[in-house]
Amino acid sequence: MRKWNSLYFLFLPFFAVYLLFIITPIFRTLTFESLSYILRDSSSGILPSLGYTYLLALLVALLSIGFSIPYVYFVSRNRHIVLKSLDSLVELPIMIPHTVVGLMMLITFEPTMPIGRLISRIYPGYQFLDTFLAVILTLFFLSSAYSIRTVQISYSRDVMKYENVGRTLGMTPFASYFIIGLPMMGKALLRGLILSWARSVSEVGSLLIVAFSIIPSGIHLAGVFIYYQFLAGNLSYAIASSAILIITGLIALLLVKLLERER
Repeated sequence: MRKWNSLYFLFLPFFAVYLLFIITPIFRTLTFESLSYILRDSSSGILPSLGYTYLLALLVALLSIGFSIPYVYFVSRNRHIVLKSLDSLVELPIMIPHTVVGLMMLITFEPTMPIGRLISRIYPGYQFLDTFLAVILTLFFLSSAYSIRTVQISYSRDVMKYENVGRTLGMTPFASYFIIGLPMMGKALLRGLILSWARSVSEVGSLLIVAFSIIPSGIHLAGVFIYYQFLAGNLSYAIASSAILIITGLIALLLVKLLERER
């Protein structure tokens, strides 16, 4: 049995306070309304909203992982100072207020803007505002850094060393990467997928600008839907919808964690 030293007792209060700080608001949200009220709120439209939100978030997470694989390889094996400086821009979207991100996407991809006008010439009838494209591009801008950094840490810290060993034994760079490197990054790729997915699900600020409601269905994504309920003065419904979001999110993350454990 492990003996507790003085540092355990010193840090225990901080551990307990932090956990209480995280758990208390979650517990309060889940118990604010009765279970019957939460089930009744499921007919308000939150379930279709969650379905769209989770599927779009998964699509964005898969895109993030898809881009992270070649990006991480290229950056990790190049030490040029200019490239390293450009690589630091990956984290910039995390620090920008999300309403600003929405405005950035708007003035970049709207059909009346230069890039949007160019896209309109290639695809007549192109629209950006309140479309699935607006959601995907905006969420990818915000969440891709989580996948890239998670995979990059794993690759540069451990995986690249084993790849190099494979090369010294006669393997080609292509073979060493796909036979040794990529399988070793399995857990990192899954963690990056989870983080990007969760980040996309939680987004609200930028979506209020670029996709308040998605045409032609007029559906709101989960965060926007709950915010709309709150603005309409339906605090109880907003809390009930939030409880459903938390419950389904916990179930989804539990399933992914079990999958990660199996791997």
